[in-house]
Amino acid sequence: MADDADAVTVVREVDDVETLKALSDPLRLAILRAMMSDVRAAHRVKDIARLLDQPTTRLYRHIKVLEAAGLIKVAQTRMVSGIQESQYQVAQFALRLSRDLLAAPGNAGDLADAFAVTLNDFRDRLVRDIISGRFQPEPEAGEKPDPLGPMVVALDRRLTPERATEFRSRLSALMEEFNRPDDEEKAVVPVEFLLMFWAPKEPVGEPTA
Repeated sequence: MADDADAVTVVREVDDVETLKALSDPLRLAILRAMMSDVRAAHRVKDIARLLDQPTTRLYRHIKVLEAAGLIKVAQTRMVSGIQESQYQVAQFALRLSRDLLAAPGNAGDLADAFAVTLNDFRDRLVRDIISGRFQPEPEAGEKPDPLGPMVVALDRRLTPERATEFRSRLSALMEEFNRPDDEEKAVVPVEFLLMFWAPKEPVGEPTA
């Protein structure tokens, strides 16, 4: 049996807490990232386990959680020695949290958990690349610039409401443009990118622990 392996959503909007909880686990996040290395491929659980250096038996429960949340799907199945083997594919190229999910006060704890896992995962990969020498700094003055050199920007300032709105809108448009699937044969440059924007507001009610 085979599903349409090309029917992958470009951007999945996460609008429910259960999907958010499915993303709030380091191993499940690692599984998704491993599968995102080739979004159109069908991945066997044992292949994912080998990529992550994990025992296959440890992944099955997490695979089922991701499947139940619609974050991955069965791309095809086949019989191997009388046992049905499933091969999985990611269901989207990128994820976006919905405004309603972010705004609901009762979701604060689940959002904090999901963000903590995401930031820790990103930090670990950044530290790994720095230590291994894969994070190459910008060249010295007078040297030819590397068009793919790392860019590190920290912004903590006040803007007018109009400028803040424009800033967010342009960031959103940029992400929309580059979230589209690229030419698979030419897509050979791995890119690590984490974008977060928020304008702190006074809480409406009592904070949720």
